[in-house]
Amino acid sequence: MIRRTIATAALVLATAGITAVPAAADSIGCTATYTITTVWGGSQSHGAIAQVTVSNSGSSAIKGWRVSLRYTDGTVVTQVGGAVSLPVIGLPGVYAFGNESYNGDIPMGGSTAFGLMTSGGGGGRAPSISCTPV
Repeated sequence: MIRRTIATAALVLATAGITAVPAAADSIGCTATYTITTVWGGSQSHGAIAQVTVSNSGSSAIKGWRVSLRYTDGTVVTQVGGAVSLPVIGLPGVYAFGNESYNGDIPMGGSTAFGLMTSGGGGGRAPSISCTPV
């Protein structure tokens, strides 16, 4: 019965020359960038501090985010500030972080950042990084 009513309404609108256009959906997206800000001991293998910037790349606000990093050079994350460490099982060099209660909301075009302290590794290469709104 409902299908018949919808089909009838669509036919009436089409006959009258009225076309129903669905509203554009807001896109939700985020990007993350990794920047090494400080190195000590002569190289990153001794230790480094990095900043991860999470930016809202969508057309609506984000209410939370998750960032995943993958180091391939043996780098180990020893401390994090401004994010919550999330569990990752069985994947060496992979780390996941989620927003704190105070920095999860990111308006359209806005950003937030968190910091990491690392050791080991070498080469000074940034890890592969991804961001997912939650």
